[in-house]
Amino acid sequence: MFKKIHVFRVKPAQELLTEIARYCNDHGLYSGLVLGIIGSVKRARLNFLMELPGQYDSVEYSGPLEIVCAQGSIALKNNEPIIHIHILLSGQDLCRGGHLAEAEVFSTAEVTIGEIDYQLQRQYDDYTGLNELLL
Repeated sequence: MFKKIHVFRVKPAQELLTEIARYCNDHGLYSGLVLGIIGSVKRARLNFLMELPGQYDSVEYSGPLEIVCAQGSIALKNNEPIIHIHILLSGQDLCRGGHLAEAEVFSTAEVTIGEIDYQLQRQYDDYTGLNELLL
């Protein structure tokens, strides 16, 4: 099913989504499934879909927080890569999950992506107001 499995590390103080995008660009990886991310973050911003079409609220969390799990997809929309990840973060007194908007790595983030042999595409959907996968 997978053309290749990519495993890499994002280092302390780096922005997680930026480094995933950099890795994908450097390796020509534009179609894949984010199989998992584990590690920790110093801070994170998660988005929550509140209304359709596409109305989000953002919430900032301070850590350090553990990345319990994360999954998502990498696709193209008009030849531009879109990385879509949902993440679950935990601390001593909280456990929160949502759409990853931004996160600064605390100690490490181990990222595993399964590259697939066909191109995933996204397209704007008028009803949801979101860039939905074309199936």
